[in-house]
Amino acid sequence: MSQNKEKREELESQAAEIQEKLTETVTEYKKIGNQMLIAGGIVAGAYLLYSTFSGSKKKGSIVGDAIKSYALALALSYAKDLLIDYLASLEAETEAAVAEESSDKA
Repeated sequence: MSQNKEKREELESQAAEIQEKLTETVTEYKKIGNQMLIAGGIVAGAYLLYSTFSGSKKKGSIVGDAIKSYALALALSYAKDLLIDYLASLEAETEAAVAEESSDKA
């Protein structure tokens, strides 16, 4: 009977560990998904601005062209910054996971 209790406790602890890891993974995916959604929205918005202002065939004014170029550059720069931050956080998470795996094996 005690062997069954030990086995049950072992399985329950394994289940708790797996549940904790799944919760962490879901949280990470939600964070990554939000970052990707923001970056995608910025890129889509930049494209919309670009297509809105460059869609007409008539020659635009110098001021209008400058505003259009500045808005597009600003949106693309912000999207680039978000993507760089995302890649840096992904790299840090990967390094932390590798370090954790190597410490678990040691």
